Amino acid sequence: MKTRYIFTDSSLETIYNSFVVESDEIHETMISDLQEINEDKSIRKNIIFFNSEFLNSCSLNDYNKSDNDKLLKAKFFSSHVDQLLLNPSELSFFSSSIDNIGIWGESCYLDELKNKTLNLRKSFFIPDYLLFFEQKNVVANLGSHYSLRLEDGRGYSGRQQKINALLESNIQILNDLDVLDVSSKELECLQNLEHSLNEFDLSSQVYNFHKNHSSQLNILKTPFNFNRLLYLDVIGVGEFRNFAIPLLTTFLLSISINITIESQNKLVSKETKQLFSNLGNQSVRLINPKAQIDQLVSELQITDNKSKFNFKILDFLNNYQLDELDSIEVNLDEQFTTLYLDGLSSEKLMILKNLLNSSGLSTEENFAEVQNKLKGSIKVFLYE
Repeated sequence: MKTRYIFTDSSLETIYNSFVVESDEIHETMISDLQEINEDKSIRKNIIFFNSEFLNSCSLNDYNKSDNDKLLKAKFFSSHVDQLLLNPSELSFFSSSIDNIGIWGESCYLDELKNKTLNLRKSFFIPDYLLFFEQKNVVANLGSHYSLRLEDGRGYSGRQQKINALLESNIQILNDLDVLDVSSKELECLQNLEHSLNEFDLSSQVYNFHKNHSSQLNILKTPFNFNRLLYLDVIGVGEFRNFAIPLLTTFLLSISINITIESQNKLVSKETKQLFSNLGNQSVRLINPKAQIDQLVSELQITDNKSKFNFKILDFLNNYQLDELDSIEVNLDEQFTTLYLDGLSSEKLMILKNLLNSSGLSTEENFAEVQNKLKGSIKVFLYE
């Protein structure tokens, strides 16, 4: 699988450098227009670095990196509102815990970039200073502009005036700075400092980034579009079919489930109305079926002597939680319920019997002692 790396200006109008990494090799390529990347069908994903002078950045050292982008944006903008030139609602915010950096820029500018890349196959757009992902202070000449990356995660790109101002405002950075192919005549702040001028090989730096950097930061996510994917041949017809079949199956399964649920709802409604009819109520208007059924049941005459069903045992079980309760058996015909208990102490059994009797419930118990604990049942009579 090939991956292409492209360096452009901030407007994506001019391409300065282009590289293709395949297996363990990197090749410098020539591209005059971004649309040319669609012509190479062997490249499925493109990562485009661009001059990020329009972006600002901050370190995430003082923030909770587990927060999502919206929460990070709210926390950062609320603490730096006096330093912002625009209203926070006009800014977009992106974060990367891997790069330890938060990035923000004007939303309208990002919208312009999206419009320019509507017909471009899916790409990752990230600031060019992330090319220097190792934790150290680095300033490099990228030819068209300079890139400055600080060991705490912050990064900046721009012309020499901007980079000069940033370096001069922080002496601590200057004292610990790796300089890559930078002329001291251009960056005046370096003239009186002892620093090593290292030869900068952009190709090697890109290859190092490709092999060792795992960030998925993308500041320009274009809308997902099946037609564009097929038109650009990013996925073949066979691949699309393999994706579409399970998607269609899921869609049809969802419809089937909805139909089943609707059918079950109709059946429940029908059975509820039948239940009302069996209970002697001719009304079919169901507003609160449970409450209506409870009311009807409470009025039923359960036995021949017309005594009403006693629900005191239900109130008792609701008020007193029994951890030792294994199961409950209810006999409506003979009007009693049996509580099956396991691991009950003799003291707790005595308390339980007293509580039931004080609630006006008659009981019979049958217990056996197992390993110093009682196991058995209590029959509770439900008639009044």
